[in-house]
Amino acid sequence: MRISGKRVIVTGASSGIGRALAVSLAGRGAVLTIAARRYDKLDEVSREIAAQFPDTPAPVAVRCDVTIAGDVSTLIGGAVERLGSVDMLINNAGISVYGETRLTRPEDFRRVMSVNFFGAVQCMLEVLPFMRRQDSGLIVNIASVAGLHGIPFLGAYSASKAALIATSQSLRTELADTGIRIMIVYPGYTDTEIFEREIMVGGGKRPPARYAPVNEVAEAIVHAIERGRRDLIMTRRGKLLSVLRGAAPAVVERVMRKMASELRDPDEPRRDPGES
Repeated sequence: MRISGKRVIVTGASSGIGRALAVSLAGRGAVLTIAARRYDKLDEVSREIAAQFPDTPAPVAVRCDVTIAGDVSTLIGGAVERLGSVDMLINNAGISVYGETRLTRPEDFRRVMSVNFFGAVQCMLEVLPFMRRQDSGLIVNIASVAGLHGIPFLGAYSASKAALIATSQSLRTELADTGIRIMIVYPGYTDTEIFEREIMVGGGKRPPARYAPVNEVAEAIVHAIERGRRDLIMTRRGKLLSVLRGAAPAVVERVMRKMASELRDPDEPRRDPGES
């Protein structure tokens, strides 16, 4: 895909992967609409891109909470009204919960699912009629390696990403005879602000492994878009997990048990599931 001139919407673009994607896409000439809940941060991104790439149209910043249907409708409808249609939607908005699954409240599960899964679904359903009308388009869903297999202390997050992956795969097959494509991205641990704002429920500590620089992740995603990739698993462990979960599930289970043992933090205060 040639990105120059493409009309692109990026959600969760105020920081992290979304922000880096917006910068990378603008550098290739994309006409951007960027969305997030924090408009002040979003406006900074737009100004930064306008200064860095003066020959590219400045991104239009739209405050949008993807859990609110009216916000999503305004985001997609406004982009179509301004630009005529949408060529690419990147579903990147996301939040996380970290800690023992048994300490994670149902409302925490619902909150994560409402953003990571239902928010992405809402955006897809809103943009698809316009892509169907032009019989072309690309939807890029930022999932996670955690969606391939439940990761210790990431029960709610893993569930939300697994749901997004399954829905993306179903939609991909249903749209196979059209000009609309679905690309699924599986990042590993990435150095973003999501860890600063995630819900901590206790009982687990973060792994000390290397967290990928956000700009490297974004560049890899954009390169995969240009090459027309269907799936992008971004870590060696993720690729191995993708193979072994079907071929040797017992091995995967042993690895996950070892990980859980290493990351368990008995000294961290644990929240009773009934606490608010």
